[in-house]
Amino acid sequence: MDFAGSWKTAAALGLCFIAGCANYVKSIDKSEKPTEKDAYLYGRFQMSAPDSWLAMDRHQSMGFVVKCADEQSYTIRFDKKEPLQVIKIGPASCGVSEVVYTDADGRVRSRKPAPAALQRPVAFEAGKAYYLGDFKAEASNWTSGTTIHTEWRVTSVRNDYRTTTEQMKSDFPNLSGVATENRMLGR
Repeated sequence: MDFAGSWKTAAALGLCFIAGCANYVKSIDKSEKPTEKDAYLYGRFQMSAPDSWLAMDRHQSMGFVVKCADEQSYTIRFDKKEPLQVIKIGPASCGVSEVVYTDADGRVRSRKPAPAALQRPVAFEAGKAYYLGDFKAEASNWTSGTTIHTEWRVTSVRNDYRTTTEQMKSDFPNLSGVATENRMLGR
């Protein structure tokens, strides 16, 4: 039995419990087959941040917390390597309730209410895929005396529905027959 590995895993889980992890929802597997009972949200959520090789989450990030009328919530992670995200949700009316900011270990460092335009609820129906937008963000660090400061910010928001939809259908071929709709956040 690998006690060192078990100890590290237990310590990491305990730290997440104490510090509060973001619980980012994972993008669906590229080979997953769509169902008629689920809705799909997709877009590009790209993060630019320094690599942290020894950290559990690889790099600092941020995420949009999508809160739905059925009391479910989904946190979409901004990622460096896989910015195109496709998440599966139950059909519901949803809006972005807050933005979370995480360190390289996935611990929440800050939460802020989402801008009012993003909070507006939108209905997502089963059997469809909804484009949310193309977002770029960055995290930067600087030192002042003995304090390390981190800043997260969205640097670009684009409505590139056609191109992102084509890439989504190419990367997730089982979704190529699913009807899509432009539901750009904040419009």
